[in-house]
Amino acid sequence: MGEFAIFATLDLHALELAQQGHTLLKGIETDEEAAEALSAFGELVPQYDGSLRYQVKAAPGFEERRYSKSVNTILVHTEAPGWNPTPSYLALHCRVQATCGSGHTELADMRQFVASLGDQDRAALYKREIEWLGHNTGGVGTEGVRRPVVERTESGREILRFSYNLLTTGQYDPPVDESVDPAELPLGSFGIHLAEQAETFFREHKVSVLIPEDSILVWDNQRMVHARSAYRDAKRHLTRYWVAAQR
Repeated sequence: MGEFAIFATLDLHALELAQQGHTLLKGIETDEEAAEALSAFGELVPQYDGSLRYQVKAAPGFEERRYSKSVNTILVHTEAPGWNPTPSYLALHCRVQATCGSGHTELADMRQFVASLGDQDRAALYKREIEWLGHNTGGVGTEGVRRPVVERTESGREILRFSYNLLTTGQYDPPVDESVDPAELPLGSFGIHLAEQAETFFREHKVSVLIPEDSILVWDNQRMVHARSAYRDAKRHLTRYWVAAQR
């Protein structure tokens, strides 16, 4: 592929990110190729454990939790809402695709969800602050931040944070059947109401992507919420990247 064609392809992916919030890069076989391709969107930054790469693969010990290393459904959220700033983009590089026909990455535009709400609920997303817990697995992390679901920056940009699990259980990676007194939750009963509305919107408007092997799904983490369907094939293996962009 010539230099002009490479730049044209990158421009197309940048346009898709801006317009629809996500894009798919194909023909990426190695970690090095992934890092080079993602450098067009920003700088790779360390994740919870301090590494630039995180292996998303089922592992023993997480069978009863909604966690990336389980095979369970993961509910609607943005990545690292307790970080400031949150990752600009998330990227999943598929190394081994699940053969069970599931394990889809699911995406929906949070801006559209916010716009769909009634005036009172929508205003609360801009005004009511939440203690977004820091999330640290022994590497780097933060102590958390206090922000509304929709944060307006000084430049006028909107950064969205969301976690169905945090609003309904007070945890990011709870046991599958966790139940908590609403009085103990970040936004109380309103948070449960908000999470249920978001889940309903998500199921009606989501895009489901079964990422092909040797391809990278990239999405705007400050705009899109994501989830994952349950799967059975424990050989499924993706590599996750966080990308920080100046915008």
